[in-house]
Amino acid sequence: MHHILIIGAGSIGISLGASLRSQGMNITFLAREKTKIAIETNGIKRTGLFGEISIAAGEVSSVSSPAELDSRSMDYALICTKTTANEDAAAMLSENRECLSENAKIVILQNGWGNDRPFLRYFSEDQIYQARVITGFARTAPNISNITVHTAPILFGSLYGKDTTCMEPLASAVAASGIPSETTTQLSEALWAKMLYNTTLNPLGAILHVPYGKLADARASRQIMNRLIDETFLVMEHCGYRSFWNTPDEYREAFYGKLIPDTRAHRSSTLQDIEKKQKTEIETLNGRIVRLAAQHGLNVPTHQMICELISALEDNYTD
Repeated sequence: MHHILIIGAGSIGISLGASLRSQGMNITFLAREKTKIAIETNGIKRTGLFGEISIAAGEVSSVSSPAELDSRSMDYALICTKTTANEDAAAMLSENRECLSENAKIVILQNGWGNDRPFLRYFSEDQIYQARVITGFARTAPNISNITVHTAPILFGSLYGKDTTCMEPLASAVAASGIPSETTTQLSEALWAKMLYNTTLNPLGAILHVPYGKLADARASRQIMNRLIDETFLVMEHCGYRSFWNTPDEYREAFYGKLIPDTRAHRSSTLQDIEKKQKTEIETLNGRIVRLAAQHGLNVPTHQMICELISALEDNYTD
C-alpha cells in the first residue's frame, strides 16, 4: 500500500486525494489549519463528472507542518499548490526529506512551464515527475472538490526521459477511481499542449470575466486568442519545443473543434484567484512565454498585454 503526501489541499488536491484513497492508498494532506480542521472533522469528497466519492473523517490524515510526518513514510509527494508556492514547497521538502521513503517521487500537478526548477535545486531528475492535467476542478467547500469539465486523460511522466513505471500506481489508481489517467513518454509535448490551451484561455477568461465558451463565441476575443496561439508557436519553434500539432492552424482546428466545446462552461483558475483576491499564476503561464521570447529576441505583444492586465487586476485588490 502506497503512502502519499498531498501538498496543497485545494480543488485538485482534494479530488486526487479522494480518488487515490478510494483505491486503498494512504493519504496525508499538508494543509492550512482551516482546511486541516475541515478534513479531520468531515473527511473529503469528490463530486461532479466521473461520480461522487466520499471519504469519511479519519480515513485520511492531515497535518499543518511536515514535522508532524513520520520518518521515511511517504512514497509520493504530490505538489498540488499554486505555482507561486513552489519555492517554499521545494525548500520545505528538502528540509524535511526524512519524511520521504528511499525511492520517493515528487510529482508536480500544476499549470505552467518550468515548475520543476525550484525542486531541481534540491532533488535529482530521477526523483521529479510531472503530470499534465486538462480537467477542471472547483472547490465548493474546504474539504469538497467538484470536477466541472474534462477533455483529455491526466498524463504522468518525466521531462528527463526517466522510466515511468513508478508512475503506474498513481495513474492506475486515478483511472480506477473514474478519472481517465495514464503514463506517457511524451510529457514535454503534453505540457506544451496544456500551455497552448492555458495561456490562450485562462487569463483572458479572467480579464473578461467569462467562461471559456464565451471567449470562442465573441469575434474580438477569438481574434485575441488567435494571436496568442501564433505567438506561442513562435516561441516554441525558437526554443526547440514541440507539441502534438505542427502549425498554429492545426492547433486551432483542435482548439475550436474539441478543446473549447469540451470545456465551454469552465471558469478559469485565474478568474477564481482574482475573485478571491489571491496572487495568480500568470508568471508561469503567459509570463513564461514572455520571458522565453525575450531570451530569443522575439516580440510577443499579446502575451505581454495579457500579463500587464492581470498584474493590474492584482495591483488593484482592496481589502
